[in-house]
Amino acid sequence: MILGRREFLQSGVAACRPGAPRPVPAKLVVLTFDDAVKSHLTVVAPLLQRYGFHATFFVTHAWMKDRENFLTWEEIAELHRMGFEIGNHSWNHPNFAVPKTVARMEAELYLVEHMLERTSAKIPRPVSFAYTGNGFGPEAFARLAALGYRFARRGMQPEVPYGQLRVGAAFHPRKHHPLLIPTTGDAYPNWTEEHFQSVVAQAQPGQIAVLQFHGVPDVAHPWVHTPPERFGRYLAYLHDHGFRAIALKDVEPYCDLANPPQDPLRNVRHPQPQDGRLVLPVEVEASRREPRFWLTNMLVDHRYAPAEAARVMSWTEAEVQRRAKELGVRNTRPGKGKLRILPYPGGREPRLGFFANKDPHRGVKASIFPPWDPASYLLADLPEAIFTGAELLYLAHTHLPTLWDEQGVVLDNVDWARGPAGELTSERVLPNGVAFGAGLRVEDDEVRMELWLRNGTGAPLTGLRTQVCVMLKGARDFRAQTRDHKVFRCPGAAALDARRQRWVVTAWERCGRAWGQPLVPCLHADPVLPDCAPGQTVRVRGALWFHAGGDVEPALRRAAERFGQGGGATAWPSPPPR
Repeated sequence: MILGRREFLQSGVAACRPGAPRPVPAKLVVLTFDDAVKSHLTVVAPLLQRYGFHATFFVTHAWMKDRENFLTWEEIAELHRMGFEIGNHSWNHPNFAVPKTVARMEAELYLVEHMLERTSAKIPRPVSFAYTGNGFGPEAFARLAALGYRFARRGMQPEVPYGQLRVGAAFHPRKHHPLLIPTTGDAYPNWTEEHFQSVVAQAQPGQIAVLQFHGVPDVAHPWVHTPPERFGRYLAYLHDHGFRAIALKDVEPYCDLANPPQDPLRNVRHPQPQDGRLVLPVEVEASRREPRFWLTNMLVDHRYAPAEAARVMSWTEAEVQRRAKELGVRNTRPGKGKLRILPYPGGREPRLGFFANKDPHRGVKASIFPPWDPASYLLADLPEAIFTGAELLYLAHTHLPTLWDEQGVVLDNVDWARGPAGELTSERVLPNGVAFGAGLRVEDDEVRMELWLRNGTGAPLTGLRTQVCVMLKGARDFRAQTRDHKVFRCPGAAALDARRQRWVVTAWERCGRAWGQPLVPCLHADPVLPDCAPGQTVRVRGALWFHAGGDVEPALRRAAERFGQGGGATAWPSPPPR
């Protein structure tokens, strides 16, 4: 029979057109393995290779301290060399059904990406993710999409309650969104071969059976343990009955990624909070406690669009506009003639380039508004980083793993305290007892700054280096991404504006290195703190001001007279970590 055009378009033959998803064949299964368990390399991978099966290994740093039972990054590199997909399972394995956790999702995924790229195999950035603890929600779904992940596997929930020996949903590419791929079978110790067979029997034409395993064996987490001998029989069954086993990323030919299905679970949260209250990011909670201040700060002072303010408040744009009206926040612009400092509200990328830094803490960032242009601001990151020796003690964003990242400790944002005269002060106590803080105030037409550290440990702290970054993106006359018309000479750093009428100058005591990153763009005059005995507090002072005219030398001489030449302090290594 010859088909007419309408019949052809309605037939399955149309699915074979270039670019269209392929029909899903029978007996197609996806094999996934979570948590970077040591047995993935010693037991699972050799068995998969024996049968020519593909699979995805979802890796996390969460348990890597236990080197007896979990993989190292180089052992993960060996799995990659064997031809298996390496997927992202986050750094700390938190619950991404919680909005507070999702606020750190980019950082959680980036740290894994960073360590994979640093392996000898230079493992490429993953395209697949597995929801940790099988928890998901609308915020996590949206964040994964924004970060460019293509596939994400959830658990059997909510269709099948956790722990029940039942068959979950098979993956229907025309029904399920590729960032919400269901698990058909989550292997528990009480699985039988008959149950395994009923799970893979779901691999019918049009649908894919997705299997989730953990360790084979899993000594550290026995509740998700699979006995090796039983696992071997599972794979033999797949092989002997003609199944094809693929990695999660290999479902791509069967998916329409450009026009994914409108999966109703996009708006579902699992699990629901036990007390019915969602835990929001600390910045959101703090902003909602003082809505008038923060809405004025954003909409009036920083000239945020409602959409930007909505990100900070975790409200809709309409709610931002309604609340601003109710609170009397009027779009009255500040006048010229006054140097001002304000807490930076977050929610807006502070850099023009060099976007490797994730999850920035707003509580160490202060906006400095020049007196001649109240629509512009510079951003002081005070401090951006603190090192003791080779150890990264604090980082105001996520880029390199810190001491606390290695220990699985998350440092939440701590906002500035605002004083009656507009001064800003901060204090943070780290888990090891080390405390540090900063202060900014406007005095004599300049911003005076201080950075201090108190040693609450029982051992001396030596090699105390810091980074204090002044980001220029928000100041329209200083935002050129170039090293031209910039001067870096301890104790200061300076940049000339586009009109060549004035300089911005920053300088610090004990300057270890003056430098700048043109892509950001930014200025640094990074101070080195004195060695600090137990119980002692050490301090350094700095300043930022504007110098009129094309010749910056008088300003640099002023800086040297006030703060010294630097050089007496231990110099930074070159280049400093970023």
